[in-house]
Amino acid sequence: MSTTEQQPKIQSIPQKPKVESIPQKPESQSAKDTNDIYSVFQQSIDKYFKEAKSNAATYLQSVSDLQQEIIELRKNNVESAISLQKTMADKLGTNIKIPDESLNVATAIAEQTTKAWNLQNQLMRTSLETLSKNIQAFNDNSQIFAEQNGKLIGFWASIIKQKKQE
Repeated sequence: MSTTEQQPKIQSIPQKPKVESIPQKPESQSAKDTNDIYSVFQQSIDKYFKEAKSNAATYLQSVSDLQQEIIELRKNNVESAISLQKTMADKLGTNIKIPDESLNVATAIAEQTTKAWNLQNQLMRTSLETLSKNIQAFNDNSQIFAEQNGKLIGFWASIIKQKKQE
């Protein structure tokens, strides 16, 4: 693959702020040093998502590079096969002229194949954009649900505390 080709830029989905974060222990204190289960969970998921986020772009770029290499491989194989067949026909003195109708059919097939490929790519891009918007909507709604659940927990906690004090 040529090193001068431009690779598509991978855009990241903007992150929403946390609704309410659990107070963090100082970084010097590991999850093992605390008895607070929520701090342990928070440290674990923070580490997991930090790693997932940092690896995602690298993974996607690797997949993109691999796809480009596969496309180049396929192109080279087809060009090689055509060249070998032409060389064989030339060496054997085979007449490679075919009727115009056959040339037109071959050209039409190639054009239709390219159109189908472009349509497939357009559908894939549209599907990915739609999926991204759906994920963003779900994330936005998750934040709203988390805020509402936090308010509900606060309400119930105050009622339970009142009942305990009576």
